[in-house]
Amino acid sequence: MKQIILLVVLSMSLQLVGQEMNHKYYKHLVFRESPYAAIKGRITISKERACKENHYKLSYNQVYKLVLVEYLFRNKQISRRRAGIMDGFRNIHSKTEISYQDNLEIRKFYNSDGVRCNNMMNVYKEVYTYDNNGKKIGVKFYDKNNNPINNTWNISEYIWQPIHKYDVIEKRKNVKGDYVTMRPYYHFVTTLYRFTKDGLLQSMRHIDENSNLINDFNDEKGIAIDKAQYDADLNLISFKFYNANNIATVGSFLDCAGGEITYDKNGNCIQYATIGLDGTLMLSRDKAYDVYKFDDFGNAIEMSHYGLEHEPVEYRGYNKTKFIYDAENPSKNGKIKRFQLKK
Repeated sequence: MKQIILLVVLSMSLQLVGQEMNHKYYKHLVFRESPYAAIKGRITISKERACKENHYKLSYNQVYKLVLVEYLFRNKQISRRRAGIMDGFRNIHSKTEISYQDNLEIRKFYNSDGVRCNNMMNVYKEVYTYDNNGKKIGVKFYDKNNNPINNTWNISEYIWQPIHKYDVIEKRKNVKGDYVTMRPYYHFVTTLYRFTKDGLLQSMRHIDENSNLINDFNDEKGIAIDKAQYDADLNLISFKFYNANNIATVGSFLDCAGGEITYDKNGNCIQYATIGLDGTLMLSRDKAYDVYKFDDFGNAIEMSHYGLEHEPVEYRGYNKTKFIYDAENPSKNGKIKRFQLKK
């Protein structure tokens, strides 16, 4: 009888272990251009280190499907804006819950107070669809009343056609059913994304219905290819624009030939610069580069703008922005102070 009881207890224990969540801790997320790309972490850290610093906690179920994404200071959910730029956090929030039902994946979002809310793209709920082979083929966006909604880029629906092994063709529609561009200012309509086997975006290519490269603006000016480059820590360190003839060119929306991004050892973006065809600094939107500073917890604490001669310049009316946090309670949302150049 005792042996039977022990076997039952052991069986129940094994079932509980199988149901436990798997947790991974990261300083940042890999940059994502499209919601098609999987949410992936970069700069792995230990659980012990995560107890002391800002971090992303990614939780997976027993079949290793992602079910929860949290941005935390210790165990307190915080604003993802503290991470600075170049994280893949457009389609998430302080807490993102992911559930699965048949061929659907449903994402819901919560702010740092734990209240259900819209994500950073002004979407209340995202519903992804998978085909019978487990390939992601689309996503639709909904508001609080479960009505279709456009996100901040005027997109209500993404449609994906997986091709080859790792690549996908993407189209987008608004709530009216009209095809729209990647962003209001980024004119790719039908886009071919090329990924590595590990899911890193290698390039975005603007194509016609016959999969031929076409410039995004017109036949004489514009870009057809946006190529990315990463370092060993999966930090996106540069991007460059090319036309339909695969010749390096100046972009039609950033007014530069590409960008170079610098990181510290924790994966914080500490400088973002725009460059010309010769690889030197080039003005884009009235500035050549931005400099970012972080505290020991990983909070972004300062952002400044500079010109071609490394002189301070104003962008959107300000040269410098400081983010100030409560020393007694670092998890509280920070205050913002903006500075203009002295005239």
